[in-house]
Amino acid sequence: MTTPSFSVYDYATMAVYLLLVVGIGIYFSRKKEESTEDYLLGGRKMPWWAAGISYYVSLLSTLSLVAVPGEAFNHGVSMIIGSLIIPLASILSFFIFVRFYFRAKTFTPYSYLESRFDIKVRTLAAFLFWIMRIMYLAVVLYSCAKIFEGASGWSAELTIVLVGSVGIVYTIIGGIKAVIWTDVTQFAILVGGLIIVLITCVQSVPENIFGIIKYSFEHERGFEYFKDPRFYTLSPFIRLNLWIMIISTISMEMFNNSCDQLSIQRLLTTSSYAQAKKSLFTYALIVLPAGIVLYLVGLAIFVFYAHYPVANGEITGDTALFRFISTQLKPPLPGLIISAMLAAVMSTLDSGMNSLATVATKDFYLRFFNRNASEKKQIRFSQWITLLVGVLAVCMGLVIASANTRIGQSMIEVASLWFAFFNVLWPIFFLGVTSHRVHGGHIMICIAVSWAITASMVIWYLVSKGTSQELSFTWIGMPGMFSMFILGYCFALFSKPVNSSKTEGLTLWTIGKTRTNVKKES
Repeated sequence: MTTPSFSVYDYATMAVYLLLVVGIGIYFSRKKEESTEDYLLGGRKMPWWAAGISYYVSLLSTLSLVAVPGEAFNHGVSMIIGSLIIPLASILSFFIFVRFYFRAKTFTPYSYLESRFDIKVRTLAAFLFWIMRIMYLAVVLYSCAKIFEGASGWSAELTIVLVGSVGIVYTIIGGIKAVIWTDVTQFAILVGGLIIVLITCVQSVPENIFGIIKYSFEHERGFEYFKDPRFYTLSPFIRLNLWIMIISTISMEMFNNSCDQLSIQRLLTTSSYAQAKKSLFTYALIVLPAGIVLYLVGLAIFVFYAHYPVANGEITGDTALFRFISTQLKPPLPGLIISAMLAAVMSTLDSGMNSLATVATKDFYLRFFNRNASEKKQIRFSQWITLLVGVLAVCMGLVIASANTRIGQSMIEVASLWFAFFNVLWPIFFLGVTSHRVHGGHIMICIAVSWAITASMVIWYLVSKGTSQELSFTWIGMPGMFSMFILGYCFALFSKPVNSSKTEGLTLWTIGKTRTNVKKES
């Protein structure tokens, strides 16, 4: 079979699997939650290992399942250097930021910004995160559409609406407990599915696993960018650049552990900072081998289609893996594996919706609209916000699918373009914890300058596409992000220290000092 399609057995397997996942969610959410701490943070009693697995799965999503094998298929494994850096970068960023959130017993990291700077910085940063993560969920839905495009020939619009609708219904069923435990289940099946794909692909070609690597490297799918002298320069006109790649990876992990409610919320579900540390170490141990497997899968699929090319058309990196699953595996394996990948979508959707509901409830509703809202009202508000987030994500996913069809980018390029304006977020937190002279007004100026620079980079990138001097997608957000640090530390250099109430216990230099006005967030 060479045409992507699902058998009735595959569809039946998908239906059973989804019912099982929803059943797990219902089981763990059967107890009526009486407080937002139970509903949004699992009562701060989740096992550290489960929180760590959920941390990984919530950040994995189908974006990685599409982008990483697709990158290996199209361009080789040069970007694997990011997977090598992630464990150390994640541990470093954890020690820089997360302890502040446990000291304050907060629901979101954005309350830290009000203590350190002012309410305007907190509100703007929380709003930016809210918009960014809705866009992220939209891109994840679009990446899911790429899966079903390759596996079954479904249209992007059908997949986005269908998967988004199911995700909304599932997420509203329960709180963070259901989310974390279904993440653990989905992780186990995802790992098993990827291993099955890799073994099947190896058995289908003349080469063994080492032969696949050798063949790939001989056909320009190895560390090709490392052979180009420009790779070691800061040239913005090469697709990948070593230094920008390293900076981007560190930046991503700094974001995850400073201002990303989606990941931080998992850590806050544990009982203490020490337990959260174990969760983070679990993530760090998983992320490298998982990344290696994804790159190996991409190379194996490349070798397979090199030996058995598809007639009347080319295979693209974003859909090759899923075409292989649907055409080369016997039922019901395609249905099971695609269901596991669909579950990864659900994991990211429910995690994203839950985290955005938390931010909306604690940083906006409780702060500005109803300071005395009961726990019951807050839970109800969170559920309505979950519905709103899901609808917005579906609508934006449809817009991205339409726009990307015209621009013709890979998934990695899509993410870089759409998220460039949000590179200001983690520098705000970094400036807060490393300086006792930067205040809220300085931060607002830094953001304005950063956005102006980023807008210029986006325009440059779009105008340069298809020319001999095409700007690398990895450069789009870099100048704006660096401007945050340069301008921020210039303010710090020439300004007086801010009031001690804004720094005691809130910077790396004053963390040992006890703040008398700290209280647990309601």
